[in-house]
Amino acid sequence: MSHAMFRAYADAVKAEIGTATTTRFIALAETTDGRFGLFHHSMLPGAGGADPHYHSRISESFYVLTGEVRLHDGTGWRTARAGDFLHVPENAVHGFRNESDSLVEMLIIFTPAEHREGYFEGLAGLLADGNRPSREEMVALMEKYDQFEVDAPDTDHDHPHGNDPSHRHGPDGTHHHPAPHHLHHH
Repeated sequence: MSHAMFRAYADAVKAEIGTATTTRFIALAETTDGRFGLFHHSMLPGAGGADPHYHSRISESFYVLTGEVRLHDGTGWRTARAGDFLHVPENAVHGFRNESDSLVEMLIIFTPAEHREGYFEGLAGLLADGNRPSREEMVALMEKYDQFEVDAPDTDHDHPHGNDPSHRHGPDGTHHHPAPHHLHHH
């Protein structure tokens, strides 16, 4: 006989990713029999997120709770606000970052779960204590958890004539330059 599982918000395991992002593990693969993973993602002002990438086995969805987050939908960046939703099927390019001056909170849902908590824990470990992981370390972690970065249009859907490529941030909230593209899978 199956039974319902309750987890209080305060009891959720959380990963501190660099100095600007916290992810709470709300529903883990073990909780949902691997069907989906649900994460509460909090990003301080200016927090980097994920450069455009895709997953070959996972669909991912974003539901914005508070603030304004920049979401990449495969064709360019757009601002998403509380109540906005983005669904990303398998093999579709997407990304996110907080370019605003306010806290962003959103729910991220992975279907199936694919133990994405392992990715967030790995990322937190690589960025702990101000560490700056190598490109190779980042690629190895991403590929282990079905994540592959790609070149994607840097179009700004909110300001089609005012693109500013200087707004690129790394996962720890610091400015970075695009990685060499010979490392990407297409």
